[in-house]
Amino acid sequence: MKVRDVMRKQVVSIAQNNTLSDIVRAFVENHISMAPVVDAAERVVGLITVHDLADIFLPRYFDLLRDFAALQDKGQLASLFDTAFMNFDRSQDNLILAADIMKTHIDWVRDDDSLLQAASRLQVQRQQRLPVIDRDRKLVGMLSDFEVILALLSGKPAGRMAARS
Repeated sequence: MKVRDVMRKQVVSIAQNNTLSDIVRAFVENHISMAPVVDAAERVVGLITVHDLADIFLPRYFDLLRDFAALQDKGQLASLFDTAFMNFDRSQDNLILAADIMKTHIDWVRDDDSLLQAASRLQVQRQQRLPVIDRDRKLVGMLSDFEVILALLSGKPAGRMAARS
């Protein structure tokens, strides 16, 4: 079985010149936690996760979570979050582009890779999802560990199993 047999073909992607407002809107409207970033030729050039967005809006978010004393005082924690948002200048949204915040050192799988190769790559990278590219590095889908596991256990792509139910 090949990656193309199991991957999701409909993927929300972000253009590298999309603004921060466009990115946030795409994440919220599509209920996604990760999106590949593509150039004008639809080639994968990066990846943006919800954690990357949290780093922009709440740069002290993870520090706050590590501070157990702050967690105990809910009123103090709420005011720290309010302060973090008050200090973020929304007028600067159009100056921050996807290319500015995307991770460029990413891994992907090819649509003609075997499912076992893809499973290995997902495991080694400790990722739940990876973009799927064709020979020209164009985005053609997304592969999740869930889809791989179901396909390997059943011997059939997840979509075909659902069709039988």
